[in-house]
Amino acid sequence: MTLTQVLTNPNGFFAEKMKTEVEMKTPLMIVLLIAVLGAINAVIVTQKIMEILPPEAAAFASIGAIAGGIGAFIGAIIMWVIYSGVFYAISSILGGEGTFKRVLEVVAYGFIPSIASGIIGIIVMATSFSLENFDMQNPELMEQAMLNDPTMKMSMIVGILFTLWSANIWIFGLVHARHMTVKNAAISVLVPVGLYVLYTASKFIGA
Repeated sequence: MTLTQVLTNPNGFFAEKMKTEVEMKTPLMIVLLIAVLGAINAVIVTQKIMEILPPEAAAFASIGAIAGGIGAFIGAIIMWVIYSGVFYAISSILGGEGTFKRVLEVVAYGFIPSIASGIIGIIVMATSFSLENFDMQNPELMEQAMLNDPTMKMSMIVGILFTLWSANIWIFGLVHARHMTVKNAAISVLVPVGLYVLYTASKFIGA
């Protein structure tokens, strides 16, 4: 088994994975890498915001960047647990069997596409995103302007595409981890993921 097989043949990967004991070292490394990428992205965005603040506020730029990075890092780990918990709960209703620890394992592997998404996000934010023309005096208008920014919209689209890729991996992960049919596994995954995608897209569409 190789990690690339998760992306190209998740059904075969998880079929083989279920023949071994639950192993959390690799899943933890995947989640921590995503957390680090998220933290870097948050630091970049926070720094760009701080750069256009008045001098007295900009003095707190480093503190804000650190706080943003820590928040993003912790948030990635929390999202891993939340996704796993929601998938476990819905699959239990649909008759799934298997441990929560196994679900944590397969969900972490499903986050692998987010590594590429995170790297793309960092590159885009560092090279293309700018707040120079944003009005810092009105937070609501600034938020709306950020949501209307082409760079932010492109990042959103890329994020959604990679989330759907992850959803495909999670479906086959649940098939094997929870001993489910593809149909029930798809329901367990696509209901919460679909709601998340709709919520994310609605913020940009309504901006």
